[in-house]
Amino acid sequence: MEIGAWLEGLGLAEYEAVFRENQITPDVLRDLSDDDLKSIGVATLGARKRLLKAIATLPIADAEIS
Repeated sequence: MEIGAWLEGLGLAEYEAVFRENQITPDVLRDLSDDDLKSIGVATLGARKRLLKAIATLPIADAEIS
């Protein structure tokens, strides 16, 4: 799984740089909380909720691939 493509598929490509700057890789996606997303600069509640919903639906194997 490539984070940039995944974010683009969610309509959230503008957060690719912040994910890279904060070393958010597929193996840590499941550990992210709403507060984590806020702290890295995902400003809107809607974007955070979309990200958290998408993370929750990731197959375990996909979340472990880097």
